[in-house]
Parts: sequence; structure tokens; C-alpha cells
Amino acid sequence: MNAESVTIELPSASIRPWDQLLHDVRELEQQFDTQIALYMQYVRPTHNQPSNDPQCTHLESKLQTILDDLQSVISEMTETVHTNRGSRRVLERHQSMFHDYEREFQRYKQNVRATAKRTELNGAEVERDRMVEERGRIDQAHTDIDMVLENAFAVHGELTQQRSVIGGATAKLVDVSERIPGINMLLGRIRSRKRREKVVLAIVISA
Repeated sequence: MNAESVTIELPSASIRPWDQLLHDVRELEQQFDTQIALYMQYVRPTHNQPSNDPQCTHLESKLQTILDDLQSVISEMTETVHTNRGSRRVLERHQSMFHDYEREFQRYKQNVRATAKRTELNGAEVERDRMVEERGRIDQAHTDIDMVLENAFAVHGELTQQRSVIGGATAKLVDVSERIPGINMLLGRIRSRKRREKVVLAIVISA
């Protein structure tokens, strides 16, 4: 009489116990909630927390790692449920939460990218305005220098003209003196006569 063979299905060594999977998935979900709260501050950055802060990139990497680990644990939970050693309802709830996490993370990441782009554009606009303002100051300085030089050339021209007039008058006087002999002596006598008349007049008055 042949003995009837009995097959016993043993748990797969690659699948961890359900309780351990629940513990891991809940811990990962808690980590995600904590990190996403920190990441949200970069959606509307303050002065001390710019969107291009290296910490922002670090948080993105960390959140993506948490999501990858969470997806791996949920895959293990799915295999466990298929072997009737887990709760399908619990699995579906964590699957739904995982998809919500993914959408939330992608939405915030897009917002952070948009904020960083706006910050970059604003910075470029500020730099452009600063350069325009600086260019305006340089142009004004050039204008002021041109006015100073123009005035200096005008004064120089007037002085040159005056010097020319004086030089011409001096030349005429020299020419007249040379053409009329004895004019210098005559002028000297006239000046002496006037002085003599003044002395005589003073004596008469005092007498």
C-alpha cells in the first residue's frame, strides 16, 4: 500500500512577516510626512531659505529615496496578501497613501522649480536694472566732463582773443611812437607842465 504524499506550503524566505512589513511601511510614511513638511518651505522661500539652497536638493533626494523604499515594502505586502497572510484592505489603504505621496511630492517639486525660476528671473532683472542705472551715471559723468571741457575751451578762446587785441593795441602804440619823432619827449613835457601849474596854483592859494 502506497503512502499518500502530503504537500505543505511553507512561507517564502524572501517575504518578511506581515507585522514587520506594517511596521516598516508606517515608519516610512512618518518619515515622508516629516521631510515633506521641511520641503514645503522652499515652495515660497524666505530670505534665509532660497530655492536654490543645496539643502533643498538634498531633501528632494531623501524624499525620493523614501518613496522608493515605500514602494518596495508595499510590493512585499502585495506578495504577502497573495499568499493569504495579510490584509488586503490594509494593503489598499497604504497603496492609496503611497500614490497620494507621489502626487504631492511631484506637485511640490514643480512648485519649487517654478519658484526657483522666478527667483532667477527676478535676480536677472535686478542685475539688469543695476547695470542700466550704472550706465546712466557713467553717461551723466561724461556729459558733465564734456560741459567742463566746452567751458574751458570757451574761456581759452576768449583769453586768446583778448591777448590778440592787447597785442594789437601795443603794436599800434609802438608803431605811432616810431612814426612821430619826439612824441615821448612831448608827452613828458606835458606831464611836467601840469605838475608845475599845480605847484604855482598851490602857492597862490596859500598866499
